[in-house]
Amino acid sequence: MKALAKIDREYRKKLQKQTLIYSAATVFMLACLGILLIGTTWYELAINDRAVGFLSGFFLTLSFVFLIYIVRNRHTMNDPEKLKQHRIAKTDERNLAISSKALQITSYVMAIVLLLLTMIGSFISADLMSIASGLLYVFLGSYLIGYFYFRKKL
Repeated sequence: MKALAKIDREYRKKLQKQTLIYSAATVFMLACLGILLIGTTWYELAINDRAVGFLSGFFLTLSFVFLIYIVRNRHTMNDPEKLKQHRIAKTDERNLAISSKALQITSYVMAIVLLLLTMIGSFISADLMSIASGLLYVFLGSYLIGYFYFRKKL
């Protein structure tokens, strides 16, 4: 791997860090699944069957997705040509602009959906209204934190 260019070596280190994070997330998801299954079988936690099924599928699916990313990253890191292609694809300005625009539109849609859910939820259920407005506050708060952080940073 010493034959790699400096920028490819740096990108390889970045992929190694991502793989480590994905591995930790996989272990965490499997631990949550284990706790859920042990808690419902041995300790009789008061969780209904639908929630147990949903959470089991959720934890297994996320674990599987993280494992796919781990395998993909390892294959990419071990092949210098794939590493270069992957780095170019991930750092291409056009791809970054597309991703940025997609996130921007997604943010607008999410804010509108949360606003509508808050208004409609107020007629249906106080709990639904509280949850939707709480999510809206988290969304707006995270936007403001990010805005002020990057305003100072950039």
